Amino acid sequence: MCPRVVALTGTPGTGKSTLAKALQQHGMKIFSLEEIANEVNALSIESDVNVVETSKLSEWVWSGDEPCVIDGHLSHYCTIDAVIVLRCAPDALRQRLKQRNGYGHEKIESNVEWELIAGIWSDLINLYPYTSVLELDTTNQSIDLECVLQFITNGDGDGFVRDAIHYAQDWMNA
Repeated sequence: MCPRVVALTGTPGTGKSTLAKALQQHGMKIFSLEEIANEVNALSIESDVNVVETSKLSEWVWSGDEPCVIDGHLSHYCTIDAVIVLRCAPDALRQRLKQRNGYGHEKIESNVEWELIAGIWSDLINLYPYTSVLELDTTNQSIDLECVLQFITNGDGDGFVRDAIHYAQDWMNA
């Protein structure tokens, strides 16, 4: 059986890196999207901004014999076996992003809008409709780490992307 590659994705500010650090402390192999983008020559800098050529990310192949997690809001463009989607209520996300360096009003509002319209799910349904998914609401900043570890090792999640999208957090109707 092929090793399990799990994308850890979501809008910036939803807690991906925080969860990745916790998973790493539990012995999970973690790759940053930037590492992978560098490895497949998909990263460039334009006007002091990192630009990732997402079409190249699928060239990366995990050759390890244990599960790994790719941390990054574009990680779902890599070749993956499963995906963890982190979500956050738009008002809480806005407050988190205001505390970040380099996030001006336009960038904050663009990311909040992406979260509001569930943009990640639009990508996933087109890229990986039959991939196992686990969606987690991080608005209150607590994540059941055991649940995440179970998903990574056993695939116990919310089903396939194409089915789970119907139950995805809908901030517009919440």
